[in-house]
Amino acid sequence: MMSFPKEEYLKRLDNIHKKLENENIDAIVITSPANFRYFSGLDSNFWESPTRPWFLIISKNGKIKALVPSIGLSAIESTFIKDIEVWQSPNPKDEGTSLLKKIIKTFPKNSNIGFELGMETYLRMSIKEFLKIKNDLQEYNFIDSTNIVWSLRKIKSDLEIKNIEKVCSITSKVFNNLINKISLGMSEREIATIFKKDLINNGVDYIMYLSCASGINGYNQIICNPSEKKIGDGDILIIDTGSTLNGYYCDFDRNFGFGNINQKSLDAYNKLWNATEKTLEIIKPGISCKEVYESLSKNLFSSNVKSSVGRMGHGFGLQLTEPPSIMIDDNTILEKNMILALEPSIEIENDLMLVHEENILITQNGNRLLTSRTPKELPVINV
Repeated sequence: MMSFPKEEYLKRLDNIHKKLENENIDAIVITSPANFRYFSGLDSNFWESPTRPWFLIISKNGKIKALVPSIGLSAIESTFIKDIEVWQSPNPKDEGTSLLKKIIKTFPKNSNIGFELGMETYLRMSIKEFLKIKNDLQEYNFIDSTNIVWSLRKIKSDLEIKNIEKVCSITSKVFNNLINKISLGMSEREIATIFKKDLINNGVDYIMYLSCASGINGYNQIICNPSEKKIGDGDILIIDTGSTLNGYYCDFDRNFGFGNINQKSLDAYNKLWNATEKTLEIIKPGISCKEVYESLSKNLFSSNVKSSVGRMGHGFGLQLTEPPSIMIDDNTILEKNMILALEPSIEIENDLMLVHEENILITQNGNRLLTSRTPKELPVINV
């Protein structure tokens, strides 16, 4: 069931053990799917069923214990984890709560017990049950340990980088070939279907996210599913995808023009391309996300175009979006082996916009594109 060799997960376990020791946290309880997979290696789409919670308990002495519903026993046994307890589930009156309380009580009173309570994560268990545990075990300190997890996940291992690089390469190839397979008069849905089929045929595992939009000389959103709208003269179409390989995402978009596109939109596209190019030149370990944002902003807003988007990029990996954020108040310092999506946008007029996105790896002395660079000029289809 594991995507990577056992040694990869043992290294992750050793890393979080050190973090827990340094932060004086006696144990951390993991419930969210991405973090569960990160520390256990369990590869399953069963998370789509919200009926049953799953728990990993990692202590600062390095031990890891899985507490899973009975249906998951054979799956978790296929990972490197050997300390496993199960309960018969579904059991709405006690979905592992009493077992979790029993495990927490094996730690000394006044122990600090961490949960995923912070930004960009969540508890995948009943909030009522979590509050009940807190109330029943008041002699323990329940704290937010989100930052510890993100401090590990933001730096990608060689195996993580290899998978992200490969899915970016596959998706780049499919994007580059798409212009030869689409034409005026097709619907957004038809184009998206061609794109998705090609992604699967070329080796991605899943297309977990795909947004598509179009409009005359721009579009007014980039988060919705493709519609039955037919592509006409003057339309600009965007496709943004988060496809996966071994659970790891790419996240980038490409724009396509059809027929006659006005000069203002072409100029806006060029401004996005140039702002990204100039910003790529400065990105390296030691600069902050704020500085990346300021570079994009400086190169975008020198004319009357503007952006109301709160950020212009983010981390990604096992999730489509992860910390940090490329925004004015994120002072996170870039480090080697962080992976980012750069995503500047421009509002043109009448709520129309253009968005440009590339995926990069932070290297020892700079950065490296994981996506093939988007065309310098907007690709325009005239047939």
